[in-house]
Amino acid sequence: MYSKKVKFYRRLLEAVELSARTPQRKEKIKQRIQYIMRLKPFDEISKGVVFETKSSIFVVGTQLPDMKIKGKRVVGLTTDSPLYRIFKGKKDGDRVWYGNEMEQISIF
Repeated sequence: MYSKKVKFYRRLLEAVELSARTPQRKEKIKQRIQYIMRLKPFDEISKGVVFETKSSIFVVGTQLPDMKIKGKRVVGLTTDSPLYRIFKGKKDGDRVWYGNEMEQISIF
């Protein structure tokens, strides 16, 4: 049985295939995702982590085209983005204000 992270990885690659504008852009995004997914498991949000909230799924360390997977918006966060600062260092189960709601973090 596949883990949640592996299932998400497959869906993410499929979504990139459908949404990236050029073959070069698709390949660059796919390579970055493959690198991120090979990183060791994490207990807090930092580069390489994939996590979700009630409304969104986040991939830290890459930019992604606009896409949705299973009705959730998928967001690529670079480590220098202001949004990343909200989540950096948070642990699985922590709650943060995201948008107008308090949302719980679930790390893959």
